[in-house]
Amino acid sequence: MGTLQWVILAVVVMAGLGYWNYQRIDGQRKALEGAGFVVSDDLKGNPGLLVSTTQQQIAVLIPTGYLRVGFDQLKHGEIRQDASGEKDSNYRIALILNGASQSEVENRYQDEHQADSAFKKLRNLTSH
Repeated sequence: MGTLQWVILAVVVMAGLGYWNYQRIDGQRKALEGAGFVVSDDLKGNPGLLVSTTQQQIAVLIPTGYLRVGFDQLKHGEIRQDASGEKDSNYRIALILNGASQSEVENRYQDEHQADSAFKKLRNLTSH
């Protein structure tokens, strides 16, 4: 195979994986909503971070489905970052949870602005 064929194959595989991941996350969100979660705010991120102000709950779309916790289970949240000279910083919102199946969940964001905006909105919605 020539170089162009390898590049085309790589692009096709990446597009296929991207579509599969989108379908998987969409399925998780539909399952969450089917279980009665009412999304009032989508704070994006990876994995997805959803808020229901009417139910006073947060949901994180994790690889195995979703994690759903009440505002009262959120001990606190913080923005974290890893910076190295060779790559961009890795901005994340860390949710420290109490009484949930996981004690901590991180949601990644593309850049500092997106992480900061999502974190401020989360704090306003949850009063944490």
